Amino acid sequence: MSWEIDRFHSVAEFAVQHLGIAIVRGKFTDVTGTIETDPHSPEHSSVKAQIMVNSIDTGAPQRDVHLRTADFFDATKYPAITFNSTQIRHIDSNRFIITGDLSLHGVTHQVQLRTLYNGATQDHLTNAWRIGLRAITKIDRRDYDMTYRVTNNAGIALAGNEIQIELGVEAIWAG
Repeated sequence: MSWEIDRFHSVAEFAVQHLGIAIVRGKFTDVTGTIETDPHSPEHSSVKAQIMVNSIDTGAPQRDVHLRTADFFDATKYPAITFNSTQIRHIDSNRFIITGDLSLHGVTHQVQLRTLYNGATQDHLTNAWRIGLRAITKIDRRDYDMTYRVTNNAGIALAGNEIQIELGVEAIWAG
């Protein structure tokens, strides 16, 4: 079965430590892609997703502009973050580990997404079938050549290195 990620009901959120004392959260609102599912053999399913860097929103427009620069995402040079699954492992009734290649800032590394399948339902307005997923992973931004390292007077980094990523995905049956 083919599913199209619904950009209006999907989000990629992240959290990073700020000055070693607080967590700053943000999101990317332009998430698209396809999910191919095989309900009888989930390991034969696949995911391809794309996140547009310019859709970043941390609630602080000035910070968002800075995050789009070469100090961080370099959105002009690397406009998209992509994920292509390479393996799906079924853990139990609604939990999966989706392994795949995450490409960010011109670098690709394999990551594992701890994924929860939230189920399927029919949209009462359009009659379209939809599925919902939630996935979580962590990355070190330095692994993706994002090495911005400004510190305060005490030597504490402005931005932490570990990034928690949480994806909320709703997809529409495409046939």
